Amino acid sequence: MSLLQSITTEWEKKKQDQGQLKLVNFHGWEFLQSGRLGVGPYFSSALQHRINKKLATNIVVCGEPGIGKSYETMDLCRVLEGLTPSGKDRFSLDQVVFTYAQFMDLVLKLPSGKPIIFDEPSYAMGKREWYKELNKALTQTIESFRFKVHPLFIPIINKVLLDKIIRDHLIQYQVHVTDRGKATVYRLKPSQFIEKIYHEHFCELHYKLFDNDQCDRESCLGCNKVYECQLFRARYERKKAEIQDSRYESAKEQAERTESKMRGIAELETLAIELKDQWLIDEHINVQRLRVALRDVHGIQISLNRAYQLKASLEAHNLEFQER
Repeated sequence: MSLLQSITTEWEKKKQDQGQLKLVNFHGWEFLQSGRLGVGPYFSSALQHRINKKLATNIVVCGEPGIGKSYETMDLCRVLEGLTPSGKDRFSLDQVVFTYAQFMDLVLKLPSGKPIIFDEPSYAMGKREWYKELNKALTQTIESFRFKVHPLFIPIINKVLLDKIIRDHLIQYQVHVTDRGKATVYRLKPSQFIEKIYHEHFCELHYKLFDNDQCDRESCLGCNKVYECQLFRARYERKKAEIQDSRYESAKEQAERTESKMRGIAELETLAIELKDQWLIDEHINVQRLRVALRDVHGIQISLNRAYQLKASLEAHNLEFQER
């Protein structure tokens, strides 16, 4: 399988015709290479070298929203992991995580050298919470890389959003995505004498769209086949959608709890009386059934303590509910 299913530019055609560009295999993927022209899988080779040397390898992939940071990051990992003899990806979507708990689970389970993507999930949690969890994950790599080398890729809008110590001392490469499949790679090196970080230009990335021999769409968004398509990027979009739906459900439950707290006892009392047949047992108020009735009928969740407050209010204002 080739990253360059079709060579599109006149320059590439000309150089290949002249024998200056050769197709080389890297972990099952094909790249154009020429030492004289400075073309080849240099970034992937550099990352593989660090993994072999058991060095910490943390990469931030920056760029504006919607430019293809996540796709670029997954493509980098797919190349790094390589293909099986049958042409299937060794990199799995299970290696894309959205929380610190998922990250630590992978650190413990994955064999050494396998990459992890800590995706920027604005759809999975609030930005503030995500940055806190990411900071914990990055700090953890200091303790774990000597035993289990897991290259960590972080798609993020801007590196400055990370904690200063982390972005200055725990990141080895920054990939700045300028367009789909196009990026500039910088090697980050902190000074050992002064408080300064050097950003050395490392290389340029030019990837054609992965799997473009099967689908030439730049994105799965808006595609009516996204829920049945088996391409890697389509399966990623489905996983992302599941996380998003989970967050929406969590946000809904949180909103309902907050709304329940804001409702006054008098309002709850009015709603509860409408449902008395469900919680009045032998002329006694059953607190647990009272809570269930409010939740099932009105979508209101109240704590046990608040339910007892409501019970006391019902008894105080209605003689028929008072215990005899």
